[in-house]
Amino acid sequence: MARARAVEDAVSSNQFAFDLGGPQPAPATDILYFALLPDEPAATQALAIAERDFADQAADGFIYRPDRLHVSVDKRWQGRGMPDFAVADALRQGARIDVPPVEIRLDRLVSNGNGRDRPRALTTRDAAPGFSALVRQIGALKRPLAAIPHMTLYRNDRVAPEIRVSEPVSWVARKLVLIHARKGMGSAKILARWPLLPAR
Repeated sequence: MARARAVEDAVSSNQFAFDLGGPQPAPATDILYFALLPDEPAATQALAIAERDFADQAADGFIYRPDRLHVSVDKRWQGRGMPDFAVADALRQGARIDVPPVEIRLDRLVSNGNGRDRPRALTTRDAAPGFSALVRQIGALKRPLAAIPHMTLYRNDRVAPEIRVSEPVSWVARKLVLIHARKGMGSAKILARWPLLPAR
């Protein structure tokens, strides 16, 4: 349905009708994923680190907006359009989550990706027990898991050196969110939130 609307919008554009053969923007990719969001102090601190590092690395890209900062937990769908079954399945899984609030502590800057797409992220070298438990439960995994959180700060076109952050970015995540992002459009929407409650 989303794909049909996108095609309809493109055809109805006068600019499209008189296109002289120039390259068209790549179609958006829909991504559905669970995530943890930083609180306001952590987001402010993370963006200050991003701005300094962006300048130090003479980066050629863009820094994420505060509302785009997140720690990914589990990707549920990626493709053209967002099928109802993927959303319904994710909503069911999110409603089953039963883990306490998760402590996040990020103390290193690293480059990920490949080619000319090298996102710069805050991360840590050590697996986080609470985060690992959440990832394991959301993925319905039976085996032990050691998961390391990371939070992308900006996009860059080349690798930058690993740097230890003098003051780690840390917070306690008390909610799990389900996000529908459109890669290539720069948009993201929170579809649902679930509280992470301490054990009784």
